[in-house]
Amino acid sequence: MDRGVLRALHVAGAVLLLGNVTVTGLWAALLYRWRRSVPFRVVARAILWADLVLTLGGGTLLVVSGVLLVRAGGYSVLDTPWLEQGIGALVVSTLAWLLVLLPDQWRMERLDPADEAALRRVFLRWSTVGWVATVVLYAGLWAMVTRR
Repeated sequence: MDRGVLRALHVAGAVLLLGNVTVTGLWAALLYRWRRSVPFRVVARAILWADLVLTLGGGTLLVVSGVLLVRAGGYSVLDTPWLEQGIGALVVSTLAWLLVLLPDQWRMERLDPADEAALRRVFLRWSTVGWVATVVLYAGLWAMVTRR
């Protein structure tokens, strides 16, 4: 496959992934504040589906195109610090998503809407871990773009 096409797919994957996690975090924070008028269970379901489609889709596109670009460029991951940092950031963020964020999204979707304490606890953990994972992704983006 042409390297230009691979680069475009790689950027598109990064945009989908980073765009979705950033916008989802902002909308979720706003809608959590308005949960008395907007049922948060619906919000949690929308977050879950957006993550499954956009985060997973963007991440898959990012990884597949990235592997193909590394192979086409003849790079050694272990000898290329910016690749190591970018991949490391994606791995850390993905682990946070799989181990904390997705399970918490499922919990928020299934919580009794009247159980404010449980919703607050799960939402705060989801939000905190989510924003940390997002910052880690942006650090990975910085490493990849600046190649430092």
